[in-house]
Amino acid sequence: MPRGGYRGNNSPFSDENAITATPAELSALTANAKEIFIKSMDEKPVDLHNQEDVKRAIIGYFEDCERSGKRPGNMGLYRALGMTRQDVHAVLTGKVKNKVSPDCIDTIKKAVQILSEYREQLGSVGKLNPVTLIFWQKNFDGLQDTARLEVAATDDRERKTPEEIAKQIEKDIPIDAEFTEKD
Repeated sequence: MPRGGYRGNNSPFSDENAITATPAELSALTANAKEIFIKSMDEKPVDLHNQEDVKRAIIGYFEDCERSGKRPGNMGLYRALGMTRQDVHAVLTGKVKNKVSPDCIDTIKKAVQILSEYREQLGSVGKLNPVTLIFWQKNFDGLQDTARLEVAATDDRERKTPEEIAKQIEKDIPIDAEFTEKD
């Protein structure tokens, strides 16, 4: 049994329920990767200061996804632009200037937003594993888990006796299980 006692029942990630690609699926993915590589060797670099060139590269990427039946993603979009994830992040956050014109930055932002919306739509109709959707939203779409904690100071201590404070603490601290001390 795995550590922690969890057996992975109904988990898509472990045991006999694991999601695996068939040899035919792996072959098709490899053939697609090879085709992309060969095609990219002949492509002229995208002029990141020419909005029409950037649009053409983005539309070409989406058309390639549509034609080949693959889902579009950020990494493929970045590759189509001749950029890395780090390049795009640096440009979109303003850490690198003059690599991409302002008009082209707006075009890239729109394409990235469309990919975010695409993933969200896949998730909302049950065509994307929720764990995968959450990963993408946190790593590509800027979403994050947040907790809000509000602390307010009061002067109740001055009006309560130590016994009253001790009773209040007992009420305020949640107890998950019964516990008794042993001598």
